[in-house]
Amino acid sequence: MVQYSALFSQGQIGRLQTKNRIIMAPMVRDYADEDGLVTDKYVAHIERIARGGVGMMILEASFVRNDGRGFIHELGLHDDAVIPGFKRLVDAAHGHGAVIGPQIFHAGRQTSSGVTGMKPVAPSAIADPTIGEEPRALSVDEIHEIVDAFAQGARRAKDAGCDFVELHGAHGYLITQFLSRFSNKRDDEYGGSFDNRMRFLTEIFQAVRNTVGADFPITVRLSGDEMVPNGLTLADAMRIAKRVEALGVNAIHVSAGNYASYELGCMVSPMAVDDAPLVSLAEGVKRVVGIPVIAVGKIRDPELAESILQSGRADFIALGRSLLADPDWPTKAEQGRADTINKCIACNQGCITRLFDQMDVWCTVNPATSREREFDKPATQTKMKVFIAGGGPAGMEAAILAAGRGHHVVLCEADDHLGGQLIPAAAAPHRPGWTELMAHLITAIENSDIDVRLNTRATADMAKLEGADIAIVAIGSSALMPRIPGIEHKNVVTARDVLEGKVNAIGKVIVAGGGCAGGQTAEYLASKGFDVTIVEMLDSIAVDAPKADRELLIGRLHKLGVKVLPDTRILSIDEKSIGVERPEGLQTLQADTVVLCMGSVPNDSLTDELRKVVANVAVVGDAVEPRKVTEAMVEGALAGLSFIDAACIKRAA
Repeated sequence: MVQYSALFSQGQIGRLQTKNRIIMAPMVRDYADEDGLVTDKYVAHIERIARGGVGMMILEASFVRNDGRGFIHELGLHDDAVIPGFKRLVDAAHGHGAVIGPQIFHAGRQTSSGVTGMKPVAPSAIADPTIGEEPRALSVDEIHEIVDAFAQGARRAKDAGCDFVELHGAHGYLITQFLSRFSNKRDDEYGGSFDNRMRFLTEIFQAVRNTVGADFPITVRLSGDEMVPNGLTLADAMRIAKRVEALGVNAIHVSAGNYASYELGCMVSPMAVDDAPLVSLAEGVKRVVGIPVIAVGKIRDPELAESILQSGRADFIALGRSLLADPDWPTKAEQGRADTINKCIACNQGCITRLFDQMDVWCTVNPATSREREFDKPATQTKMKVFIAGGGPAGMEAAILAAGRGHHVVLCEADDHLGGQLIPAAAAPHRPGWTELMAHLITAIENSDIDVRLNTRATADMAKLEGADIAIVAIGSSALMPRIPGIEHKNVVTARDVLEGKVNAIGKVIVAGGGCAGGQTAEYLASKGFDVTIVEMLDSIAVDAPKADRELLIGRLHKLGVKVLPDTRILSIDEKSIGVERPEGLQTLQADTVVLCMGSVPNDSLTDELRKVVANVAVVGDAVEPRKVTEAMVEGALAGLSFIDAACIKRAA
């Protein structure tokens, strides 16, 4: 008996039947080539997700014209040359019983000439607040040309064998720009009244319908709330939903936000935002339409997905980042193994942050994402003795991959527990995902035959005694101790020691360093009642944090009364104060405790010694260079997989 009966019941969208109610949400990956064509990497990625049991797959926003491209390596539906590649994606999905179709879109003003090579276009010549590049207002003739481009994009999708198309009318892209008074200031037939602002979407739908035929399913994605002044509200979305249902749309997919409201954390919700923040919007739309409604947005657990369906708030559940984290999410849920799902932790490091930096999408908790071909290679017959120094995320991931491919693994950790930098990261408020990741890694290690040795500082002699063929150095980093007079005083502690509970702060606290880690440390201390001041050399704090995380963190710090002193350099530290230089001159600040959070330096002392006794040595994670958990996980995984495979092949030769 299936535990989640609603989630694994058949679904119906127009003529289309799905084997369950789980949909892969559209997420741009930047896996296409520079011409917007499908790559082998993209096919392998889609095949892997389809293999995991999803019922329906909405491919990423795919541009219908070159001036509508939102990302450099985004999929395109702008030319007939894309059709063969889309056929490969269709075959990959159909081979595992999933239906598939693209989300077709035009970015409008939410792109830049740096991406498209041309001036952005929009309903009105008003710059998007986040992009900042003023677009050119479209003429009526140009609007008609774009309408036809949508129709031709849909034709190409159908010619490639796709089962449906989705029109992207959400997230502030061109269709939304016409729908919303936030971006549409036109005074012709495409602006002003509701009917006029609906005209662009209406004409696109009718052109697409005329092109693909009466029974070809068409869905529409809407922002249930743009969350900006003068933007679309839920009442507007409900009105739009009723109108598109009357036109003949087969399902409505309800998201939220646009680029200008991204920092609120609802468009791509970070850890600090509760699960399923957008379901109420889907529920509102469902109240006024009879066609299926798709809910999306940080729905990470099968239990939550099932409850949304059972309560009638939506008809389908769309999973985006969750399928990057674990493509087997559907199969595990259906087989009653939900407790083994590698959950998305909503860190936004590997996915949306990389995407907005115009890089290909990774996943922090699943390094196989974007590397499916490499991770699908069978293990070599040669087996190695693998010695791993360090039990943080990089070391644990390396151990799990190596042991899973049949190698004998010894993992040494100097502390009395595994976790490394995940432990202080998880201690900060609103960071539950790091605890989830740590628990998942430790459980995987406990369920393996990895020889874990706690309270054991790795040495070269130990590796030699073990007869190690491979050594992986994953001993992380240590706090940077800058040359500041007085830094040796007892009132000076590191953020990591504070967050791990190894030392206690007293009195007035200065957090020295206002990066993301410094901000989170300040929040941790302020939430415990301390009077906290952040001192930062730059003109702002947490600039290294994902955007939504940063804005939410700054808001919470303000509510907690944390004082922030940017453009401030620490000159000296005394037992009860610090001397600083600020734009207005030299000052003395009371400081009963000074918490250092001024960066890290790699722990690389072991590497050279290991290379004297072990033939193959890899260095991963912060031991290479202090960065984020994403890089540590990827480098650990690749060391446990590719690095060892290369050594095996070399030995076999």
